Amino acid sequence: MDYSIIIPSYNEETLLPQTIDSVQTCIGQFPHLQGEIIVVDNNSSDRTAEVAALLGCEVISEPVNQISRARNAGGRAARGKYLFFLDADTLLPANTFIEAYQSMSRSEAGAGGAMLRFDADHRRLIAGILLPKLWNLFSRTFGYFAGCFVFCRKDLFINCGGFPETHFAGEEILFRKRIKKQCSESGFKLMVLDRHHVISSARKLLWYGDLSMIKLLLPTLLLPFVLQNKKFCRFWYDRPN
Repeated sequence: MDYSIIIPSYNEETLLPQTIDSVQTCIGQFPHLQGEIIVVDNNSSDRTAEVAALLGCEVISEPVNQISRARNAGGRAARGKYLFFLDADTLLPANTFIEAYQSMSRSEAGAGGAMLRFDADHRRLIAGILLPKLWNLFSRTFGYFAGCFVFCRKDLFINCGGFPETHFAGEEILFRKRIKKQCSESGFKLMVLDRHHVISSARKLLWYGDLSMIKLLLPTLLLPFVLQNKKFCRFWYDRPN
């Protein structure tokens, strides 16, 4: 198997079909390669697993509701040489997938990510417009990547131990540190694709006002160790009506 696209999913029956459709378009760009889509059902209470199976994906289960565990379960089950981790509410443009795959197949990149866009700004100047721009500037400058899209070689993923299961959020930051070390030791680059992006859902802007977001996120910014406690990571796990 040349590559595996892993989609951790928790109660994502609504957005998952769009994500899978974008992935299938990507797969169509490399008809000569063998690829697979793995959806990790992370203890969903809706039809996530059924929807994924109907759309032709391999479905595996991770009963503990934690994003790092779901990603690791998918990574361990994957048969591909190259891994692509994509959140279930995120669309993967074909040119981003092509560049990420080729950067690894050319033996340049060992791991990396891409720029981030929201699917809508919902007329929110700070959270909808400025925040993604600031993140992308930070990402370009310091080489960090958002957890909604991460690519890496499977051998490096295994060697670094995958995503840290000590954390319920922010795990991609620690994963970057782990896999950057593996890249350096193996002669690969850690690469952020600054000319390519993924499109992530801005639904949280409909769920939370700016003040509510600040209240939820401020403790995690000031006291990062609280990311090891799920009750402080409600912003990433709660699904308000």
